[in-house]
Amino acid sequence: MATTEDAAWTKLVRVHLAASPTAPIAKAEQQALAASLQEWTAHCIWQHLTVLLKEHAEKAALRRMEVSGWQIHHKGKDFLGAVRWQEVDVWIANPEAGLVLAVDPKHFQSRKSLDKNWKNGHNDLVAFATNLHERFPVCAVGGVLVFPQWAASEQQLKQVHTICSRSIPREKPLNAYGKFEGFGVGVYDTNGNLVWPFASDSPLRPDKAFAALAQAVYARTVASL
Repeated sequence: MATTEDAAWTKLVRVHLAASPTAPIAKAEQQALAASLQEWTAHCIWQHLTVLLKEHAEKAALRRMEVSGWQIHHKGKDFLGAVRWQEVDVWIANPEAGLVLAVDPKHFQSRKSLDKNWKNGHNDLVAFATNLHERFPVCAVGGVLVFPQWAASEQQLKQVHTICSRSIPREKPLNAYGKFEGFGVGVYDTNGNLVWPFASDSPLRPDKAFAALAQAVYARTVASL
């Protein structure tokens, strides 16, 4: 069954992917793809959050979020973390609560890019989460790694899944180091469609990761509006 993530991916992201594994991607196209991944992430989390509010019959809270500075943004902004300024791609911030959602999607477009950069990318996300959690302990922080299925070997897929799984869940706000409220892995095939090469119940599936982030935002801040 198609998910919110599948539908939004088709609408927002697929058009920006390379036409084939060997097709080059110009810098402007890379930037457009990065922007589309940020918008995809924001859209999906907002949809999950909206469902939560409707399930709890909190229509008034939903209206306030839509008009009073609680909107989800997908244009990068710098926030001061515990040790340095941090650019955040997808975020919700409010003067009353501070930063309550921060997510950073990363894309690796080729086998060479994935081989060379995914571990450093994951390490960057761990530092991202630690820096922000130390300053904003109730913030829901997420990471997303996205790459084509053909760029990864079976062994590499397993390694990505194993290492990223260690970063979740962050169940206690006082646990700041290297943990995320939600962490997603997005994999797509040669047709540009999302696929899932892991177990169906993995918490790294984008729909489960985005739902976990929405749940953390709701439980820690929105429910008290």
